[in-house]
Amino acid sequence: MITSRSNMKPTYQDVTGISKSAQKCASATSSSNVLQNSLPYEFDFTSYKVSDCISVLSLDIHANCDSLYSSQVDQSLVCLVLLAGSPVTLHAPGRPAVLLEHKHPVIINFADGDSLELWLKAGTRCTLGGISLCPDVMKSQPWLTFADELAPLTNFCAQPHHLMKLPPSSRLVNLANETLSREYDGFLKQIYLESYVLSFVVEIIHLMQRTASQSAGPNSKHLGKAIAAREILDSDIANPPTARELSQRVGVNITTLRIHFRMAFHKSISAYVHDQRLARARDMLRTSTMPIADVSYSVGYTNAAAFATAYRKHFGYPPSQEVIAFQGDVSTGER
Repeated sequence: MITSRSNMKPTYQDVTGISKSAQKCASATSSSNVLQNSLPYEFDFTSYKVSDCISVLSLDIHANCDSLYSSQVDQSLVCLVLLAGSPVTLHAPGRPAVLLEHKHPVIINFADGDSLELWLKAGTRCTLGGISLCPDVMKSQPWLTFADELAPLTNFCAQPHHLMKLPPSSRLVNLANETLSREYDGFLKQIYLESYVLSFVVEIIHLMQRTASQSAGPNSKHLGKAIAAREILDSDIANPPTARELSQRVGVNITTLRIHFRMAFHKSISAYVHDQRLARARDMLRTSTMPIADVSYSVGYTNAAAFATAYRKHFGYPPSQEVIAFQGDVSTGER
């Protein structure tokens, strides 16, 4: 059961030093193994400003009970990698939830006022490391604009609300761990962190190039068809057309549509429908007072139990926890 939400909102771009926060869990119920008045989590968050546009990040967090860590983020490009501990579910508005796994960096293009959320299970302890780049970094760091090899990063920066999970990288983990263990001061620290950021960015671009080479994108004609198909699905996600009907509506054969839809959006048509239904259900659970069963029906599920199972599998917790976290009450019927 999610019992608390942090009201501490460190800003990744501007906060320096270490922020510490601990809140009390809500009173435990008879069915909960969470002790009353225990602390939901404790964390150390550090953001060291290397320059006006670049920060080095670290977060060490320990959850004493199931809880939600939430941080407000300025407009920035953030890359995080799990250095140690248990995998955690990461979510940012407008993007699918992603499991943050050891060595797998996640890169996120945040808009101003976005938030980053980590869903933590009781006993979870994890350490994250990474960097944050503000929108003006291309102007302040000329080396980011000179080479064609840097195009994957610059193109990513041009896509609002974009998120990408990259292949595993022991090099990034080693870089981040070494940086956290170094204790340089003054100008030496500044030089060291600048070299760290440069190495980190180079490795990120290398991973993005590997990802792109492993899956060539669709040509512009087929990309347009894939986008048109997605728009049709989004217009009625609860009652989407079949793949064959969809291909007929956009004017391309079903095999071609399936291939280029996956190339464009990195998932099958059915997986896209599944993920969008659950994403919309999540938004409704957070912002409306509809019963959970009604929410499940409104996004296309005909069975509330099947919806609850799919929701738990996708997000790592049941829909009732979403309601508790954001509205403080729950019912599968009326609420």
